Amino acid sequence: MAKKKAVVNQDTCIGCNTCPLVDPDTFEMDNDTFKAKVKDTAPEVNDKTEMAVTSCPVGAISISEE
Repeated sequence: MAKKKAVVNQDTCIGCNTCPLVDPDTFEMDNDTFKAKVKDTAPEVNDKTEMAVTSCPVGAISISEE
């Protein structure tokens, strides 16, 4: 079974900080771009990650399989 992971489209992200508030284990804000990114230590996709995907106001987060 493939591992699912979150992906943030940097071109679409507006840096609203919603995803780190919803799922701080998976997402953080990049101090250079002021946009969200997936943490290197992010766990596999879970309910909080799914909620962050649906909470993104511009649809910049997707789920992919490794």
